[in-house]
Amino acid sequence: MAPSVRERDFTTPQRVFDTHVHFPWGEERNAEEAFDELAEVCRAQNIVKIALLGSRWGDYNERVAMAIGRAPELVVGMFGVELETDTPEHVREAFDRGFRGLKIIHALKNYDDRSYWPIYEEAERLGMVCLFHTGVVGGGIDFRETDPFDPEVVKQTRFWEKRVRGQGYSSAHMDPINLDTLAFTFPRLRIIGAHMGVGQYDYACHIARWRRNVFWDLSGGELVRRHTFERGLIGPEISPFKILFASDCGLEKMGAEIADWQAVFDLLRLTREERDRIFYGNAARIFGIDEFAGVTNEAAYDEIWNADA
Repeated sequence: MAPSVRERDFTTPQRVFDTHVHFPWGEERNAEEAFDELAEVCRAQNIVKIALLGSRWGDYNERVAMAIGRAPELVVGMFGVELETDTPEHVREAFDRGFRGLKIIHALKNYDDRSYWPIYEEAERLGMVCLFHTGVVGGGIDFRETDPFDPEVVKQTRFWEKRVRGQGYSSAHMDPINLDTLAFTFPRLRIIGAHMGVGQYDYACHIARWRRNVFWDLSGGELVRRHTFERGLIGPEISPFKILFASDCGLEKMGAEIADWQAVFDLLRLTREERDRIFYGNAARIFGIDEFAGVTNEAAYDEIWNADA
């Protein structure tokens, strides 16, 4: 029997864990003021936890470290790691500074290349979560809506084009199927693929179906939301227990992302329990916070692991 309207219909979730939040862009902005603005938006939207993403581009890892110290009850820090240059020692240093996960993007080789394995091995040992960008990398301007010959548009894209030219960047290196290799190789590493593998949803759903430690975030805005709904992915293809709410947008759109996903969940007739798992519970379990602190599914897994040794 389908859930009743009373059971399904509520406007604002009681608690939200947003698993894909970038520190407000603009290195010329005062970092503390920018973060305080973000925190205020979170309070207004019942966002009680955010996975705040750092980056080696600019000083965003330092800004996230500041945010961890400023609001540890809100922020779960994700250290932006460079797979080409960082080492396990950098991962340990990040963990010691309070970061609880890694944000990974812009690989010059496939994510599952063996040269990257020491990074993942150390993250697995420390219990850090790895969030991987998957699918085609955005470029800041959406050419569904923009004239590519507009002189102002050309000027805006030149910075990005110059920065990545000749370095070997490719979205192919961030194909979601690479996470399947990592799930096999590092079975206790908690893996989140961003954007539901945008454009490659079949792979994403099948990997989530058969790999215990792989989850997908729903960031990607209207595009991912429309594809998720029109293709009927949640339920028939991927469990609500395997997906995470994630905004990955500007501050002014965070509330709209919650409301728009609520509308989709209404149409999909998701129960309160399923919604709470997507908006909060799955991420809380993955990161081992609040009532799940120190009690993750890894404890039971290790009993089996040790018994088989």
